[in-house]
Amino acid sequence: MIRVLELLTTTAPGGGPRQVYDLARCLPRSEFEVAVAGPRDGPFFDRFRALGLTVAEVPTGRLGPRPLLATVRLIRRLGIEVVHTHGKGAGLHGRLAARWTGAAAVHTFHGIHYESYRRPLQPLYLGLERRLACWTHTVIHVSPTQEAEARRLGLAAPDRLATVINGVDLDEQDRRVTASPLARARLGLGPDVAVLGSVARFDPVKGLDALVGALQFLNRPGVALLLVGDGPEAERLRRQVAAAGLGERVVFAGWLDDPARVHPALDLYVAASLKEGLPLAVLEAMGAGLAVVATDVPGHRDVVKDGETGLLVAPGDERALAAAIGALLDDPERRRRMGRAGRARVGRDFAIRPMIEKTAEIYRAAAASHR
Repeated sequence: MIRVLELLTTTAPGGGPRQVYDLARCLPRSEFEVAVAGPRDGPFFDRFRALGLTVAEVPTGRLGPRPLLATVRLIRRLGIEVVHTHGKGAGLHGRLAARWTGAAAVHTFHGIHYESYRRPLQPLYLGLERRLACWTHTVIHVSPTQEAEARRLGLAAPDRLATVINGVDLDEQDRRVTASPLARARLGLGPDVAVLGSVARFDPVKGLDALVGALQFLNRPGVALLLVGDGPEAERLRRQVAAAGLGERVVFAGWLDDPARVHPALDLYVAASLKEGLPLAVLEAMGAGLAVVATDVPGHRDVVKDGETGLLVAPGDERALAAAIGALLDDPERRRRMGRAGRARVGRDFAIRPMIEKTAEIYRAAAASHR
């Protein structure tokens, strides 16, 4: 039995918690015993408990000795062999704790986000990641473009890198949506409007201000925007919507227990991020048969085939985003064709089983190296 600790920086909806949930749900329990730790700041904390896992509250998002010592105690108490970290805070504390205790460390980058730091701090952060990589058995990237960026930045030795593509369980998603779809009326949307949708943490890197700006340029009263999520940018986005006079056309749904349930209410999915690792929300939308308009950035390029499953536009270009949205709204048959192609692509190239199997291989190798 290989004992694995999944250490998260947050349990709010997002790529890391979702990937850990799928791993914990699908890894063979005859071979792997999974425990999860992280802050109790989102719905995934209780979802992990509902799976029957050992779940510990550790404030990994904070700097200082407390999360490090808590992680060390947890590793020793549970006899952990492999510590798999997700996110910056967890990546720091978890890899230091693994080195302290002799456990093997695996780290997943769910996007390489260093540009938000002030310029003098960027090389310090990258230098820290390079040092931590020396103590990491495998550094996982969730898309080929992300791994290429990591190689360019020298974030780990080539023999420590692996790409494990995020996967979506389409059968499970279909069951959930069929069992409990969210009707437009419950979301505050009229039956005759064309609905654009986006699911994201309200963070500057998600580019949601550009999406609101594109709605202004689109200048079509029969089009509404559904924003699913929350985060530090929420209040600023609400002010932007109010100042633009779009209050009746933008619906803030907050975090939903299962965001995929909104897909039947949408006509088109839009993602305006400035950067991504590999966006599960876009994969889920494609898996639901929705055409996608997305920014031409790392992560999106790995998922959206321009002109085949959706349209890619330059990041931050609100006019181009509006034009692409308008072009697909005006051509329902093209949207349907792209939606069918997107679902086929997700089923073919982004299935959940290869992600589970490749991660299991990494855990086996990491555990063997420290026995």
